[in-house]
Amino acid sequence: MRHSTAEWIERQIESMLMDGRFPASSRLPAERALSVLLGVSRSALREALQRLAARGLIQARQGSGVYVTDTLHGGSGSPWHQLLSAHAHLGHDMLEFRQTLEVAAAELAAERATRADLARIAALVKQLEQARRNDDEDAETALDVDFHHAIADAAHNAMFSYLQANFVAMHREHIADNQAGLRHGDARVADALWRQHQAVWQAIRDGDAKQAGRRMRAHILFVRRRLSQQGSGQPAAPRPRPSP
Repeated sequence: MRHSTAEWIERQIESMLMDGRFPASSRLPAERALSVLLGVSRSALREALQRLAARGLIQARQGSGVYVTDTLHGGSGSPWHQLLSAHAHLGHDMLEFRQTLEVAAAELAAERATRADLARIAALVKQLEQARRNDDEDAETALDVDFHHAIADAAHNAMFSYLQANFVAMHREHIADNQAGLRHGDARVADALWRQHQAVWQAIRDGDAKQAGRRMRAHILFVRRRLSQQGSGQPAAPRPRPSP
């Protein structure tokens, strides 16, 4: 019986990892709080946590707590990170896919967002506005990632949260590797990105799925055009074509 209880707990925590309730690098609630949340004994919870740790999904830190690893979301050791650095066209393929992913996520978020989701996104928009006023590029970049992830979570589809966590992390690494930050040294671009984020938020807040999708599509297209210049004013390298 203990074994099946621990397995059930393991599945519950897995679901929380996948739907974004416990994102990578976050600390899990204390053992007592987590056992109350799940309605299980602490001994069964410990067994489930040991299983998750053995699979590399969580990691105990001495004197600090239990943290979620990035294993579930590819992690920095994923071969895709190296491939994106070596093959420029993969970055464009990734953004093309993100356009499909994030438009759908924005539409679903407009339809499904809870009060808690809306409060989370509203807080991020407020922080983005403050970062823009302070011309704080590092904060804007970090908050940009959080904003898109919050929208994916508000879609209430575990696959959107999972894929968003992977693609946003790889996207950020791709930009850093090529030294082509979207906002770097160009206030006009930063202002445009801020207005686009605000417009997407307003559509989600108003529950207008079609408008949310249109505005997200326009935002991703803007990002794709900006990155295609690779910070040099030159078009991006074309995608290799297969031999006939």
